[in-house]
Order: sequence, then structure tokens, then C-alpha cells
Amino acid sequence: MQSAPPDLYMNMQQFSELKLSARQHSRDASKAAAQQFEGLFVQMMLKNMRAAAVIDPSQHSSNMDFYMDMHDKQMALMLSQQGGIGIAGLIEKQLNRFLPEGQESAADPGNELPVFRMPEMPARQLPLTEMNYVASNPAVTTHELDAAVTATGASMATSSLQGEILEPFAGWVNANSFVADLWPHAEQAAQRLGVSASVLVAQSALETGWGQHAMKKPDGSIAFNLFGIKANHGWQGQSVNQQTLEFRNGAMQRESAQFRAYDSVAEAMDDYVDFVQSNPRYAKALQHAGSDRHYIENLHRGGYATDPDYADKIINIMQQPTLNNALAALDVNQPRLS
Repeated sequence: MQSAPPDLYMNMQQFSELKLSARQHSRDASKAAAQQFEGLFVQMMLKNMRAAAVIDPSQHSSNMDFYMDMHDKQMALMLSQQGGIGIAGLIEKQLNRFLPEGQESAADPGNELPVFRMPEMPARQLPLTEMNYVASNPAVTTHELDAAVTATGASMATSSLQGEILEPFAGWVNANSFVADLWPHAEQAAQRLGVSASVLVAQSALETGWGQHAMKKPDGSIAFNLFGIKANHGWQGQSVNQQTLEFRNGAMQRESAQFRAYDSVAEAMDDYVDFVQSNPRYAKALQHAGSDRHYIENLHRGGYATDPDYADKIINIMQQPTLNNALAALDVNQPRLS
């Protein structure tokens, strides 16, 4: 017997039907609600799996994110409606215990499931993410949250939050948190270079995929290599081995290379400024007369990156809504590209 095709996740009518079934105390409503819950769980799992994958920033775009998100939502719905991973069945049995008599018997031994409770866990170290901070400070405002994330920024925290010692910074939640974390440090670095902070944030966004594909150290913590600077023979600091794409002989080729690693955003920004200012091949980039376009184009011509479209990609990021919206959330005006 052929099973019915799965629903489309964009079909809003299914939720109206679910509400109607719930009012009628239907077992079908319990099943559908359990599948919806499991679908959300699977969707979150897929999202985190994608976030852990290494994707070439040059192939990263808002359009790709949009269609990937659509794919994951539909995949999660299909999985939950075709057997799923077992969560829906357990939830359905628990929900059916509350149906009126005649629909489902609460005394049925087959439905007597133990109530699950989280065991008492000792206090452990947590990274400072927005979720952890809000959980510990339920009355926190958006402004206070941004300030807390930016203050610890991206460093090995030595302070405590609600009595818990913080682990090294674990990563950025989204483009807005990435920009908020980098912005104060980018402003200081930009003053030293004479350019806008926006061009530095845009370059970091390209190199790290808005922080979602930032390099990591062997222990899994962020390496804070925001600008793709490699660890040459004269580098005395930390380094990480990373797969990278380089444009060689007319095509992109995957290579393995050593890259510099840092302990904070501030350290990464300072080293970037020193790297550019101390390297003679970037002298023309520094003669920009306040033009971000001149700076990034001549940085590229000086050999900063092998991608032939490197400068154009950074300029495009500066003109796209993602950066503008993030700066608007910080109440910062995006300077006009010159």
C-alpha cells in the first residue's frame, strides 16, 4: 500500500486543520502535533550540521542560505511524517493520555511512559552565547545583550556569569552578532589605516562567511583569523592548519596551509593592521586618500588574495543589505563607498 505524499512545509492550511482536530480531541491531532515537534528538532539538527561544515566563502550567498533553509525545512517535515527518529511516537503517546475517555485510556499499560526529567548536573563551564546569557539574565535588554557579547568579545574569558566560569568564545550566532562583536575593534583598526570600519568588517565577512566558517584551533575554539592571513616562516605566534581554495592556473584549487591564530578579535585586528602597514607590497593600498574602494582594490593587486574577484566581492558585501541591516541594528550609518 502506497503511503500518502508528505505535506509541504509552506502549506499553512495544515495548521488550521490541526487546530480544528485538536478542538475535537482527535488522535490525529496528537500525531500531527508530535510530528511537527519532531520536525522542528530535526530542522535544528540539520541547521547545526550545516553550520559545522566548511564552505568556501566565495560560494556563500544569502540566496544559497535561503534555498538551503527551504530544503532543510521540507526534509525535516518529510522525515517526521515517514517514521522520523522516534521522538514523535513518544510525544504522541504522552499527548494521547490526556484525551477524553473513549479516545485513549490513561490506564493502558502500553501508554504509561515515565515522565522525563533532566538530572541534576553540576555547574559546568559555558561559552558566552546569546542563549546562555539570556538564560542567566531573563530580563536583559537587546542593548545589554549586545554589550555583554561584545565586552567578552572573543577572548579567553576570566570573568564569571552567574557564578559559572566562561570557556573560550565558541562562535557567532548570526551576521548581526558577528558585526556587533567586530565593530568596536574594526573602528580602532580603521583609524590606524585611514579607511572605514565597514571595509574591514566586509573583508572579515568574506573570509569567514560572517563568522559561520571561522577557522578553529585543535581544541575546537575559534582561531580568530578574520582576514585569512597565513603563518609564514617569520610568524612566531599560534597557527592552525586549514584547507583553503586558491586560484591557480585559471581555476580554484584546494590546498592545505598554515594560518595565523589569535586569542581575540582585538588581537586579530591589531595584527592585520601591522601586517598591511609593514608589507611594502601594500604601500599603494595605503595611499588611498580615504577611498575604501582604492584601498581594497590595491590591497588585492598587491597580492593579498589569489581570487580574481576578491575586491569585487568585498565591495559587493558593503553594498548588500546584510551589512547595512547589521549596522542599522547598532545605530551606525554605513558610509557611502568611495
